[in-house]
Amino acid sequence: MDKLVFSFNDVPVILIIFQSLLFAILLLIVKVGKRQANIFLAFFLLAIGLDALDAMIYWSPSIKHVYLSDHIHIFYCLKFSVYLAAPTLYFYVKSLLYADYVFSRKDVVHFIPLFLFPVMIAALYASLGEEGRELGITQFGLLYGNPVYQVHLWVRNILYVGYGVACLILLLRYKEELKQRYSNIEKIDMFWLMMLVGGFLMIWVWVFISYLITLFSSSMWLGNVIGISGNIFNAIFVNALVVYSMAHVTIGYVLQPVEDKTEVKEPESIDPGIMDKLNHIMLERELFLDPDLTLEQLAEITGISARKISSAINRTGKQNFFDYINNFRVKKAVDILTNSIAQNAGKGSAKLSMLDVMADAGFNSKSTFYRAFKKMTNMTPTEYQDQAARAAKPAP
Repeated sequence: MDKLVFSFNDVPVILIIFQSLLFAILLLIVKVGKRQANIFLAFFLLAIGLDALDAMIYWSPSIKHVYLSDHIHIFYCLKFSVYLAAPTLYFYVKSLLYADYVFSRKDVVHFIPLFLFPVMIAALYASLGEEGRELGITQFGLLYGNPVYQVHLWVRNILYVGYGVACLILLLRYKEELKQRYSNIEKIDMFWLMMLVGGFLMIWVWVFISYLITLFSSSMWLGNVIGISGNIFNAIFVNALVVYSMAHVTIGYVLQPVEDKTEVKEPESIDPGIMDKLNHIMLERELFLDPDLTLEQLAEITGISARKISSAINRTGKQNFFDYINNFRVKKAVDILTNSIAQNAGKGSAKLSMLDVMADAGFNSKSTFYRAFKKMTNMTPTEYQDQAARAAKPAP
């Protein structure tokens, strides 16, 4: 064959196709992590690969002339991939965040667009006619101007961006739920999920912008440039995702579960004595000095159920467990700094190391220490130390 089938612009798309396929197979074979999560991620990557194949066929005249002259149905039927990719990413994230999550019948509603895809194809075929189906492969104006195909394009972009945003909301909500149980959330690795969700959402928004530019303006070249660059970003991101996954054994890593959803509903009224007891025990035994203190550990020590402690902190203290414990740590850090300055006033002693202060107060994360300290005192630990040192300096 002396015809050039693939162009330079097809290279990143080809990488996406083969890497997505290989990684999907790997996820289905390996026995690492949660099986359900691996299956969702495998189908997501498989759908991404098929979507890339559909895009390559759509934009490559050579492929259509060489391979599709007698198989035009492939050109239309591969477009189902978006209806699979968007919801499977959502369920992958959900199955990782919640260890007790199991796919149920009610979750099938997310795949209704996928089940309706044959109806869309039938409507598209009917509106184009036999001659229009053949011409639509090469004449973009004919296909692009078809109202049924426009519905598909709108649904495609809305599904991608919508489910990407839904995944981000899941992550943010889960982070808030963690703060209800843990005083230290730095050890819970969410980088994998943030990279997965944030990267693909960025790409999908970028492609949506390309579609809008093409739809509402005459700048076809600008939309094409954005679309091509989106394919390049997609290839780079899928490649980075595969490399990162191969370098870490935490494929399908299951994060620590949040509180049991089967617990009894919290009471309408909260015993005010609970907060008094909590505050007394926290100050007397300085439990906050344990950097990994959890809600369950505090419940075991105090003899008060975790549900009641959480409700009291939320409704009476107007904060979550994470902030409640860190407030005690900040007060401890303030005491350490103040006492050190008072004891060494006028001696010209060197300043305390903030890392030492952080550790002595129960923090094990510098970023959390500085954020919590500034939130409570409206200044950083260093600024507080400097201000306290100036105030304690003897008058000349």
